[in-house]
Amino acid sequence: MSRQLKSSVVSQATTEQQDGSSSERSKWRIVRYAVVLLFITSALLYAVYLVVDSERQQQLEIEKRRAVEQLTAMRGRLEQRILANTLVLRALRPEILWQDTPDRLRLQRLMDEFLSTDLDIEHLALAPDLVIRFVYPLAGNQSALGFNYRTSASQYGDILRTIAAQDITMVGPIQLVQGREAFVARMPVFDEQGELWGVTSLVINPQHLLDGVEFSQHPEYVFALRHKMEDADNVASAFAGPNLIFNKDAMVTDVRIPRGMWELAAYPRKGVWVEEPYSFFLHWSIGIALTAFIISSFMVLMITQQRLRRAIRTIAFQARFDPLTELPNRNYFQQQLDRVIRTSIRHEQQFAVLLLDLDHLREINDALGHDIGDELLKNVASRIRQSIRADDLLARIGGDEFAIALRDLEDASQAEARAKVIMSDLLNTLDIEHNHINMTASVGIAMFPTDATDVQTLVKHAELAMYAAKTTGSLSVYFFDEQLRQTTEKHIALHHQIIRGLEEGQFRVYYQPVIDTASHKMTRCEALIRWEHPERGMVSPAEFIPIAEKTGAIIGLGEFVMQQVVKDWKYFADDNLDVTIAINRSPREFNDREAADHWLKILKESGMPADKLMMEITESMLMRNKERQFMNLRKLRDAGVHLAIDDFGTGYSSLNYLRSYPIDVIKIDRSFLQDVPYHGQQTALVEVLIRIAHTLNMQVIAEGVETEAQVDFLRAQDCHYQQGFFYGQAVPRDEFLKMAHTFNQTKGKLKKS
Repeated sequence: MSRQLKSSVVSQATTEQQDGSSSERSKWRIVRYAVVLLFITSALLYAVYLVVDSERQQQLEIEKRRAVEQLTAMRGRLEQRILANTLVLRALRPEILWQDTPDRLRLQRLMDEFLSTDLDIEHLALAPDLVIRFVYPLAGNQSALGFNYRTSASQYGDILRTIAAQDITMVGPIQLVQGREAFVARMPVFDEQGELWGVTSLVINPQHLLDGVEFSQHPEYVFALRHKMEDADNVASAFAGPNLIFNKDAMVTDVRIPRGMWELAAYPRKGVWVEEPYSFFLHWSIGIALTAFIISSFMVLMITQQRLRRAIRTIAFQARFDPLTELPNRNYFQQQLDRVIRTSIRHEQQFAVLLLDLDHLREINDALGHDIGDELLKNVASRIRQSIRADDLLARIGGDEFAIALRDLEDASQAEARAKVIMSDLLNTLDIEHNHINMTASVGIAMFPTDATDVQTLVKHAELAMYAAKTTGSLSVYFFDEQLRQTTEKHIALHHQIIRGLEEGQFRVYYQPVIDTASHKMTRCEALIRWEHPERGMVSPAEFIPIAEKTGAIIGLGEFVMQQVVKDWKYFADDNLDVTIAINRSPREFNDREAADHWLKILKESGMPADKLMMEITESMLMRNKERQFMNLRKLRDAGVHLAIDDFGTGYSSLNYLRSYPIDVIKIDRSFLQDVPYHGQQTALVEVLIRIAHTLNMQVIAEGVETEAQVDFLRAQDCHYQQGFFYGQAVPRDEFLKMAHTFNQTKGKLKKS
């Protein structure tokens, strides 16, 4: 008992010691946090101060730079105005030396001109032998007459410097004998023998001079002027502007005057270049707010950790689920499918993987907007979820593709029946933002374990079946089989060969002649692509064109044909063959909104006129009635490109389409010309087709012309153009050029050999 008590006491003491230690650690942790917080606060505030000071220094540099610009401009104006005034002295020198005694009347007229200009001259004084004998104007200056410079202690030294310089000098402001202050510009005058005649002086009004350069009127800066002394220790006082600014942090520059120098200073009128650091309220506010934010962030670190955990959970969800429908994505579906496979193997069960592809989702997005499309996908996901059992799997694995795993099936027929139920449920009208939408789908099915026993192969086989179902048409259900796999792999291999063939230049463009019935001239041709395979030889277009249509490689083939045709047309034109070339266009190529602009750009860059090109399209493209395709057709037709319906009459021909679309040519399919003109019903049908073209003011081209009787029949029916083996098969460019010249020169004597 005592041992237990002792143990309890020790345990209690240990617990209290641990609690105390924990409390001590917590206290020191708080202290450390406080120290760190204080250090961070001090560092941040100091950083704010550095930022503010840096901003202040930048503003100071900017302000001083602006002041230097204004100072330089003021200096330039001063120097220019002083120069303009002193040039008068040089202009007067010839007048003074023109006669032994200056002509006073001429000088008065000359000075009247100078005084009437925008100069700052008050009066002119002439001092032959250094005694003023002439002053103009005389009014107010009579006291200067007879003034002897030799007797003036204040001015005689300047006179001697002027004579020694033998050039213009400027002094002042000085006190004149007339009793006022002014700038005085002097110039010694020497006669032709080099003897000193005397001195001429211009008296310049200081106030007029400074007002002329707006010295005191600048809105931002105060200016001051003083003489620049040769002795750096001897400083003159300002004779214009406040002398005080020379003692401040003013911007100072030198002003050159005749044989002298002034110092010009500028300082802000507001009294300082920039405000003191404490005046940068915005910077301080932002800095303090940032400091408070960082400190607050530091204090809520633990809360952030909790948010981080939630974010990780969200990321984990997004990695496995589609964010729009909240269904498993492709990767997570495959993980779930792997577990289903293991369970099915263990219980010897079979199940089906369905890949469901929605029809026309892209068109719905284009027509109604992606918001409607997204809402549609959510509704589709909900419909499918309601159509399957709770233990079945459902996932969205692509933009318009859903994957379904139907578990524990008895046979394949059960999978087909349930697939049709799912598609039937989708057929019910979906109402989305006042839009009534009927969805259809195509379904491909792969069975476990019959078709595959692993995830990747099972999904791949279901995709192959789905593609086959889409080829068959909407609301189709297709099961995978071995023949489908072989066919698909063959198509994929041929697709890669087409791409490689384009890269390696294996394709050629051949030209089949088209004859103008009226003139019996070869004025048109059709460009047809040919594949010269390095191993298989010539590959039939009937073999590779359908595959290119399905895989999208037809776009690359079409681009190749277009580029080659514009080059060959130039080749034909250079050889004096005026020909219109027809090329076939796939409906896929018109899905691009910029298709027409791209083709017209190729025509413009090549120099091929638009009306020398005809594009042949199929009736099926008109049946789709897509806005972007109509827009591309309209752009082409407006530019001058001819548009033709190829194989007219073989599809769901409708006069409404012919009237609604910018079509100007129809081509009668070769199948209609068989047994013409010997088969009455067939002949009547061709006559009707030609009359339809005439009624709609369209041109008509008959394909498959092989006999002379057909030629005569078509001529009698006013069929505009003829094409067929009777005139020639499709041949390479050079051979076609020779054929065309021979045919046109012999007036159509060329026949099928």
